[in-house]
Amino acid sequence: MASYVDNSFRQAVMKNPAERTAQDLEIVYSYLHGMEALSNLREHQLRLMCETVRYERHEANEVLYYPDDIGTCWYILLSGSVFIKESMFLPRSSFGKRSAGSFRRGCECIVLEPSEMIVVDYMDENEEYFQRQASHRQSRRRFRKINQKGERQTIIDTVDPYPVGKPPLPRGYHTECTKSQVL
Repeated sequence: MASYVDNSFRQAVMKNPAERTAQDLEIVYSYLHGMEALSNLREHQLRLMCETVRYERHEANEVLYYPDDIGTCWYILLSGSVFIKESMFLPRSSFGKRSAGSFRRGCECIVLEPSEMIVVDYMDENEEYFQRQASHRQSRRRFRKINQKGERQTIIDTVDPYPVGKPPLPRGYHTECTKSQVL
């Protein structure tokens, strides 16, 4: 498996989220900011995500999840490939998100080759993960333009660096589903 993942990003995201420094969070943010799979997130949502994402590596032929598993997280593939429902997912793809009204996976995911991925845990609805805050309504605009050579370019607004004084989220940043939520 050839990995094209930046080493500084890999080292930052491999750390326990509670132990990431402001510099680590900025590295993670810079990497995630350019990902198409996350382009719909506002800046404050992406910064919160940087405080909680995890790194995982899985070997070939490993079953990542089964149809009856509870979906407590979703994934962004960094390298390698996975197979889900007659489709192959390649690096920079997101997969494993919950379908409307169900906590169960509904299908299995097989790792086709050694793969690195980011794990994004679902958070409790009461937490501010994707809540819109009046003081942070700065969105990340993306648009495409055609340069002088006739090539398409994606333009992304620049944003402020990670706020140094803001502490990362405490340990226990995600919650488990209760049996009544699943049924």
